[in-house]
Amino acid sequence: MTFITSPLIKSFVGFDNLFDEFDRIANFKDQSYPAYDIEKVSDTDYKISLALAGFSERDISAEMKDSILTVTASSTEDECEPTSFIHRGIAKRPFNRQFRLAENIDVLDAELVNGMLVISLHKNVPEAEQPKQIAIRSSAKSLSKKAA
Repeated sequence: MTFITSPLIKSFVGFDNLFDEFDRIANFKDQSYPAYDIEKVSDTDYKISLALAGFSERDISAEMKDSILTVTASSTEDECEPTSFIHRGIAKRPFNRQFRLAENIDVLDAELVNGMLVISLHKNVPEAEQPKQIAIRSSAKSLSKKAA
């Protein structure tokens, strides 16, 4: 438990869980493996690219559940065939990476190309939230009356 000494914060009663959550977020250590990029392609399209050198399609699983995109992988490398490495710098360790997506984002495609898993996303903007064009009309009668 963290003791907060600010006079303003001390007046909040019953917010222990909220402050504990802030403390948890402040101490959160994001995993660095595998490396990834999130790219905004357009106002409605995004791409997540994960560097997965050494993994094949059968090693990788992608799942979308409750607005959380989860990508997992584990190597199916044959352990029967002994290999002697002088240096091993390509990590093929298992991982589980999660991305929280907005409710209106759909996964369109996932493709593994040259060791990069590229996941294409699309944001569906509901019609009610789309900008509405308002027609502007001109009233020629009121202008001619004032001119006379």
